[in-house]
Amino acid sequence: MCPFCNPTILECVFLESQNFLAIYNIAPVLPGHALVIPRDHITSFIDLNRQQRAEFLDITTHAVRILLKAFNTDAFDMSVQEKPEAGQTIEHLHLHIVPRVKGDLPDPGDWYPLIHKSDQMVMD
Repeated sequence: MCPFCNPTILECVFLESQNFLAIYNIAPVLPGHALVIPRDHITSFIDLNRQQRAEFLDITTHAVRILLKAFNTDAFDMSVQEKPEAGQTIEHLHLHIVPRVKGDLPDPGDWYPLIHKSDQMVMD
């Protein structure tokens, strides 16, 4: 079963809309690492219709604002990997939001390899 379709995922929700959930990542790369996922098993961003894309961006914006306030920062990374060739390890659309603070990693770009490792930990 897809880990994002498992009903236990609802325990991680901090924001929701009609078609999407914003959840805390159970294997965060940095404090505040969150995901925005569709409620339904949708695997591709390009499969979202116009209304769903607008809703996806709206809930993402709201989630980013919550996380930035909670972690007292104005910096963040966002990423969507689409298909294994792009680094997607869970075949369910998900957008990573990672709040950032100065000095949280030795090199600010180090977060991206950690995302891939984090997704693999969820699958294990």
